[in-house]
Amino acid sequence: MGVFRGLKWFQLGLGLILCCVFATEGFAEEEDYLAEEEQVQTFSDSQPPPPPVEEGGSSYQRTQQYQKTWRKSRTEQTQGTRRSQGGRKYLNDDSPRVDSGVFHVGFAVGGNFYTEPEINATTKAPTGNTFKDFGFQAGVYFDWDYSELPENIPLGLRGMIGYKYILSSVHVFTFDGVVRHMWRFSEDASFGLGMGGSAAVWFRSLTTTSPEEEIIFLPSFIITAGFDFPPFLTNFNFLINRFGEDSNIYGLELYFGFRL
Repeated sequence: MGVFRGLKWFQLGLGLILCCVFATEGFAEEEDYLAEEEQVQTFSDSQPPPPPVEEGGSSYQRTQQYQKTWRKSRTEQTQGTRRSQGGRKYLNDDSPRVDSGVFHVGFAVGGNFYTEPEINATTKAPTGNTFKDFGFQAGVYFDWDYSELPENIPLGLRGMIGYKYILSSVHVFTFDGVVRHMWRFSEDASFGLGMGGSAAVWFRSLTTTSPEEEIIFLPSFIITAGFDFPPFLTNFNFLINRFGEDSNIYGLELYFGFRL
């Protein structure tokens, strides 16, 4: 009776051991299968698949020829995809810019008329009279015309670097800048009205009307108006150079020129 029970327990233990062994082998085979499947997938993405089995010729030569053909087809496929997708954009904005108007450079000459109080040569005090005289000027214009854009923005920016001879004794080197409102009548005709300022250096030489030499920096306020008939331009300026009791200096300037 005791021998029978011992044999029964022996059979039960042996059965449990066999179950554990077979279960472990099943899990190992499943893991090996998954690993082989991942390896095959990675190999198919990065490496050419194994060549088909053909009779005749060296196996190494057939493998090399097949790999060359596979690489060539992959390269052509990649290039075709890039061409179909177009060039890279890198976040570039290809839309036309409107923050800069149509740029022009012009050259102009003209005459001027200035007035200033007369100064007594001895006392250096104003006499109460006004000295008036004609002069001339020439300069280079820089225009940014927004009214020529398709958006037809009625704005024009104008700068001028030039030389003026005024009041029979004064040499002026100036930089003018104005902002203009533009009215465009056609593609070849426009009118601008605006205002701005001038930064100028005045060199006054010693003459009968000028009691002493002096070099001064004299800014000015400008009111401007002018017509543009490309390639020609006309411009009229009214300048207030100095304002005060017995010290007013006014100027009128008229330019004729052309712009590129």
